[in-house]
Amino acid sequence: MSENTRTKTLAAAAASTWDAFVIVVGMLKGGTGKTTSAWFIALYYAVVLGLPTLLLDADATSQSAYDWFKVAQATGFEIPANLVVERYPFDDIAEYIRTKRAEFGAIVVDAGGGSARIFHEAVTEANLLLVPVAPTKIERRKLVATFDEAERAAARNEHGVTAHVVMVKADDRTSLPSRAKEQLLEPVEGEGIGPDRDEAFPLAETTIHSWVHYMEAFGEIPTELSEYANLMKELTA
Repeated sequence: MSENTRTKTLAAAAASTWDAFVIVVGMLKGGTGKTTSAWFIALYYAVVLGLPTLLLDADATSQSAYDWFKVAQATGFEIPANLVVERYPFDDIAEYIRTKRAEFGAIVVDAGGGSARIFHEAVTEANLLLVPVAPTKIERRKLVATFDEAERAAARNEHGVTAHVVMVKADDRTSLPSRAKEQLLEPVEGEGIGPDRDEAFPLAETTIHSWVHYMEAFGEIPTELSEYANLMKELTA
């Protein structure tokens, strides 16, 4: 390649922009596995797909995703060069996401349960909303409110957002996961979605299990992404 051709090629590459695929991981309740899910999904896009990826910690209270990043740095884990982790727990997060779309191939937002406003604004810019829920009654009770807020945000979304519930922390040694799936797919009146609150939730087929691998992953850069890789393949095929 001649120097002139090389210069033109580099200039063309520098001028190119991305249109990021935006995944919001959120639920209007804390402790549902949002941060772990956001990290594993961000690593899938950065490591497996090789895309420049932005992980935004939008949790207005704990900011665990950014803390994860700082602990990993401090303990010597190698952060993928194409993964950027930032804190942005502010109400104008939709505008911030718009400014970053051209810089990244994927943007993953950890929308904490402490702010319905931040959750709403993030969903207005999402391509995909993932709502992680453990197979317990107390977590499922917040799904209706979460989807109500997501529906209001979707009315302002120009990207055609889709939403999915993801079963996390599932222990197949008990009957809880299978019972929870039944109740999500065949909810009683008042506990589902739709005009009469009796329609099924959009439940992903892929289940995330309560493996020690996930429970002990905080502050590390895990390389085994199998279930989360399967989840993203399922939902973005």
